[in-house]
This record gives sequence, structure tokens and C-alpha cells, in this order.
Amino acid sequence: MKENFKQYSVFLILKTFGIISNLLGTNLGIRFGKIVGNVFRIASKKRFNITLDNLSLAFPNLLKNEIEEIAIKSYHNLGITFVEVVQMKNWNKDFIKQKIHFENIEIIEKAIQKGKGVIFLSGHYSNWELLAFSAGIYIENDINVVILNQSSKYIDKYLNEIRTKEGNRVISMDRAARQIVSILSKGEIIALLVDQSATENKDIFVDFFNRPASTYEAPASLALKFNSTIIMGLSVRDQYYNYNVKLIEIDHSDLQNNKEGILELTKRHVKVLEDQIRERPDLWSWQHKRWKHNPPSNEL
Repeated sequence: MKENFKQYSVFLILKTFGIISNLLGTNLGIRFGKIVGNVFRIASKKRFNITLDNLSLAFPNLLKNEIEEIAIKSYHNLGITFVEVVQMKNWNKDFIKQKIHFENIEIIEKAIQKGKGVIFLSGHYSNWELLAFSAGIYIENDINVVILNQSSKYIDKYLNEIRTKEGNRVISMDRAARQIVSILSKGEIIALLVDQSATENKDIFVDFFNRPASTYEAPASLALKFNSTIIMGLSVRDQYYNYNVKLIEIDHSDLQNNKEGILELTKRHVKVLEDQIRERPDLWSWQHKRWKHNPPSNEL
């Protein structure tokens, strides 16, 4: 009962912030988002220190004040993303197409025509929720989005109502394996975020910012097994708080469905993510313990 009350209380806070965000509208909402980001930062000193440590290790040549500036902007990105996500419930398709632009959406459309399924990858970069939400609108085809359940069932329900507003479907990561196989077998699209720390023993380690990072092997394994097209998409927020997306197909025509092929394909999609983060590090969520696992001694 106590835990249920706590979850509902957190949900009410989220709901309140959502109401305020919608009342403020787009422009004032952005300012409010930065305030929300500052609240997130101040609320957890431990998480902010993780952010600083991650940035310092990823960019050893930057000065302390440069690291702190990126860290603060990264929190602003979280706040802005939060505000935009709750506002998405009231956005129509025309507004979304003004808000986010895909340079080469035809890559997904051509991949669908192959009938082998599409694996759409991204990370916790810029507004990742808007990315999957809008891609389904642009291609006029529902996307199956794999999600990690929140600790609160109330927040889960709230977010999933937004995610599925225009037709996309959500799949819980806890029971995703069979559903993903079925989806790819039918030639449909799945969307996954692949930038968080994976399991220590089950998954594989690849270099991310010159440090071994436990990384999910499933996207590469599935792509090679089903010959599915694997595409990385990352939205970049501009000075007007609109977004531009350039999709990148990760070629794997030269790889076999084996341990070496899975490792190489994983390296390829991780590199695309890293290259974009290096260009705009303020748009990535550095708050996560990305390097919390150490590789086995035989992988060092």
C-alpha cells in the first residue's frame, strides 16, 4: 500500500508538470523545460556527479568549466524533452511535421518494401520519444516501440497513451523476445534504444568513447538472423527548438550470422551513435552509468 501511494504521488507530480507545460504552450514550455532540467540536476547530486564523471572520462581534453557547461545543458535537454513529451498529447500531425524533419525518410520506406523487417535504432539523445512518434507519422506505418517499464504503473500508462496516440504500439522489454521475432518475420518495424548499459555476462562489450561498454547484442543478432535492415536515427535540435533527422542504414551485407558478425555490426551502430554525440554532446543523457560493468578478463 505504501509503495502504491508513493508511485501514485510521483505520477501526480508528473501530471501537474504536464498540465503546467500544456498551459504554457511551445515557447514558454521550452523555458519551463530548462527549469525542470535544473530541478532534476539539483534534486540528485549523486546523479549530477555521475554526469560529470562520464563527461570527464569521455572528453579528457576538456576543461572543468567546459565539462560543467555540457552537463548543465544535458539536463536542460532532459527537461525540454520531458515538457515536449507531455505536450505531444495535444500536437496534431501537421504541427509535428513542422517540428521535426527527416532528411531521408525514404530509407525506412525502401527497407519496408524488402519484406525482411526493419530494426530502427536510437539512443537517449535529443528528444528520442518524438523521434519514434513522428517516424510512424511520416511513413504512415505503425512502429513497434520496445520500452523499459517505469517503476510506476501510473506513469507507464500515462506515457504509453502518448506513445500510441497516432498508432504506434509499445512492447515491454521484459517480454519482448518472441514478439520481436514475430514482428520481423512479418516484415514490420521495431524501434529500440541501444545506448544504456546491457547485462554483464549475457551481452557483449564494445568500445564507446574509448572505453569497453556492455552493449545489447540483440539488434545485431536479429538483423543478421532475419536479414533485416538496421537503421540508426538521431534527431538534432536546432536554435529554434525544431529537429532534423538524418537516417543512416548500417550495412551488414558483408557479415555472417555468427559471433564475429554480431560483434562487428554492434561496433558499427555504436560508432554512428558516438560520432553524433561527439558533435553535440549536450543532447545525450550522460546521467546513466553507461560503463558500470567491467569486461571479462579475456575481452580486455
